[in-house]
Amino acid sequence: MPLFDDFTKKAAKFTEEAIDKTQELAGTAKLKLKMKNLESDRDDVFRELGKYYYQQIHDSGVIDDEVMEMYRHIGEYNDKIEELKRQLNES
Repeated sequence: MPLFDDFTKKAAKFTEEAIDKTQELAGTAKLKLKMKNLESDRDDVFRELGKYYYQQIHDSGVIDDEVMEMYRHIGEYNDKIEELKRQLNES
């Protein structure tokens, strides 16, 4: 039965390695999905900022606090996206 025991050990090791790789790929996919969602949310704010800024300039040429708030939101999205990129590079 040594041949069967050896086969069983190799099969168990292969299965364990496959599970580890699957978990690693799932973690990477999860980070990439989060990053894409954040990029999409950031792009929505960019569009909102562009529309708002255009209208402000068109109407009065004045920039107000609402523009600064959108600018801060874009910065927050950029920070979160960079953190996820760092996590992907570390894995």
